[in-house]
Amino acid sequence: MTKKRETEAPAVSRTSAGLRDAIFDEIDAIRNGSSNPTRANAVAKLATGIVETIRMELEVQKHLQKVPNEPLTSAAKSVPAIELGT
Repeated sequence: MTKKRETEAPAVSRTSAGLRDAIFDEIDAIRNGSSNPTRANAVAKLATGIVETIRMELEVQKHLQKVPNEPLTSAAKSVPAIELGT
């Protein structure tokens, strides 16, 4: 069983609000000296990756709504609901 370190941050709520909170928490951590620019840059890049993934899923949903009733499988026509994690 792995033991959490005391300095480990709590889990981020996997919602858009949770993502914003994580980014603001990192800003606060830089300001109070408990983080550094390298870590903050990593957090920013991860957040950007999450946002880009959601943007891509939204574009797929928009595209599939415009496609006329062609012989696509039901799996191809239905894109699952967008979630920020499980």
